[in-house]
Amino acid sequence: MTHRLCFGVSMVLALALAASASGETAGRTRGTKTWTWNFAADTLGIPPPNTATFGGRWEVVVDSTRAPHEGGARGGAMPDSADSAAALSALAAAPRVLRQSESDDGIQFHFIQFKKPVLDDQAVSVRFRILAGDIDPTAGLMFQVDPKGRNGYVVRVSGETNQLVVHYLIYGKRRDLRYAKIPPVEPGTWHTLSVERKGAVMAVSYDGVERVRIRDERFSGGSVGLWTEDDTVVDFEQLAVSKR
Repeated sequence: MTHRLCFGVSMVLALALAASASGETAGRTRGTKTWTWNFAADTLGIPPPNTATFGGRWEVVVDSTRAPHEGGARGGAMPDSADSAAALSALAAAPRVLRQSESDDGIQFHFIQFKKPVLDDQAVSVRFRILAGDIDPTAGLMFQVDPKGRNGYVVRVSGETNQLVVHYLIYGKRRDLRYAKIPPVEPGTWHTLSVERKGAVMAVSYDGVERVRIRDERFSGGSVGLWTEDDTVVDFEQLAVSKR
């Protein structure tokens, strides 16, 4: 999807309608343009549109842990048409997440890249919960990544070491930049990971607390993505990218 500055009212409405059709929205707050993904309008069982996946099984799913109570047939009777319509309506209204569920393909890294927007200075955030993983339960953000997903930055949470780790990718190889200790990551608990990159300086926060501030000049523009490792099963929601 192409996002452009819109000065006419009709163009703003057209952009909003086109974005909402894919579960993605773009807006402005105090001069900052922001793209968000809530996956509400995306097709269940497949990745969101305008993405590329690299390993793993990425699909939009209903978050059954927060779905509205759908009720059911009383006394074992089949629901009538009104009950069925209500159940379908509740399902459509239930929160959705983007899940990486592959746990045994033998690939060390899995990631999904959102092709647009492509930005220089940017702020990125996402909520995640690790559902399972025995080797190193990991969830992460990619940013300023090139179109082939081979060069850029990754910041990830390691459930094995309870660390926030910043890496750079060079020709598909991961290299370490900085580590920071964080509280233990409990399975099934929602957390927020965010990065703000301005010029060569990046600030990384975990659950609203800045943990790492580092200067690195290797890459200066690209798109964003989500990252998992080994046998980790992860849910992601509320992905947001802002132009700085």
